[in-house]
Amino acid sequence: MKSLSQIMSRTLLVTVILTANFAVCSANTTSSLGATIHLTTTPNVHDLGGIRTKNGQHIRQNRLIRSAALTRLNHHDKWLLKKQHVKVILDFRSSGEIKRTPDAKISGVRHLHLSVMSSPNFGVHTTSQYAGQLAAKQPNFMEQFYQKMVLEPHCVKAYRTMFHYLLKQRSGAILYHCTYGKDRTGVATMLILSSLGVPKTTIMKNYLASNHYLKKTTAKEYRQMARYTHNPTVLRNLKRSKTARSAYLNAAYSAIYHCDGTMKHYLHQQMHLSNHDIQQLRKQYLTKREARTQLIVSYVWASL
Repeated sequence: MKSLSQIMSRTLLVTVILTANFAVCSANTTSSLGATIHLTTTPNVHDLGGIRTKNGQHIRQNRLIRSAALTRLNHHDKWLLKKQHVKVILDFRSSGEIKRTPDAKISGVRHLHLSVMSSPNFGVHTTSQYAGQLAAKQPNFMEQFYQKMVLEPHCVKAYRTMFHYLLKQRSGAILYHCTYGKDRTGVATMLILSSLGVPKTTIMKNYLASNHYLKKTTAKEYRQMARYTHNPTVLRNLKRSKTARSAYLNAAYSAIYHCDGTMKHYLHQQMHLSNHDIQQLRKQYLTKREARTQLIVSYVWASL
């Protein structure tokens, strides 16, 4: 027979566990970003773990990580990513970008090149060339870019291949990135979160959060361009290209709806995901926190 002190002790412990778990669940419920991974050499790195789906499940931790390019990783940051159980890195950049600024290699991690854009020199330019490109662009060029990423055959094939690797990765984390972790990575995240049943409002908040984490990088690039030219069109278009705006992601959504009617149909037709594939993705990358809490409490209670 349990003594009163034993009963009080285990009751207190269970209460602490429930309170702590509730706090974590509450934080993850309201978080559209998941958990930020604070690397010293790379901004905008986030574990999508904890993001809540429409049916109340959450993305598992240490399974899906979005990031900017990993070109300057130091020893500590490599250790931190290995601690996050990163097994595969998908690099969405062009071959020219990778040749110019390759990712730092991490032992035991598989690096895969999955260029979203068809041009081998996409994103490779001098300041003069970039200024000339920006001067020639129309104000809606970013909306057009986002529509291209979900419609152009080469882009669609790249994201389709991404899902192939997601389905194959039964354990450990897949980290995927472009240069800043905003545009190509933003569309990838939209498609991944949609396949997992995350609400569109959460997906949009996740996308727009890049503005905060890239604030210093964006300001630095703007100052550099402003020293080169005072052309207002160039500077306006630079700001457009370096920020995340709801109009951009909404342009991708609109293109998907116009092409395939619904996101679900787009995932079926363009990403080649069957109902079984989507169920498998959710089985691999989602978890029910409530069930885990009950299991922990039951185990602790029985052990005392």
